[in-house]
Amino acid sequence: MPETAKEKEELFTMLEVAKIVGCSKSTVYRVVKENHLRAKKKKGQAKLYDETLIKLVRTKIDDINSSKEPFQRISIETLQKQLDIKDKQIEQLNEQLKMAQINLNQSQQLALEQSKKIKELEAPKETAESVKETPKKKSLFERIFGI
Repeated sequence: MPETAKEKEELFTMLEVAKIVGCSKSTVYRVVKENHLRAKKKKGQAKLYDETLIKLVRTKIDDINSSKEPFQRISIETLQKQLDIKDKQIEQLNEQLKMAQINLNQSQQLALEQSKKIKELEAPKETAESVKETPKKKSLFERIFGI
């Protein structure tokens, strides 16, 4: 017995439609409910739908995506501006860090010089006076006889 055009028509379950379109089963169910679609056939408890459901689900997803595009574009632009601001702040902080390192190096050098000067001042000085021998006191005998 030859098959008629209706019998050759491919039918899909909601889960199969969801896999084909790349969405969730609940999205397919929502499209069926919104458009008041009826199943073409039932196989056990599974309801079978034709390709019109696939087309409807795709158009619904395209509509959702196109309505989100302006919002996404605005969000991306906003985030890009925020990133630019953060990049400038990072550059400023890096400059401040460089200056702080330079100041730290200078202060360490000054502290080192000061400690050297303090050590020099605390160390006993050997001047020409201290190097000169103080004349010995001559004894009485040396003074009388001039020896």
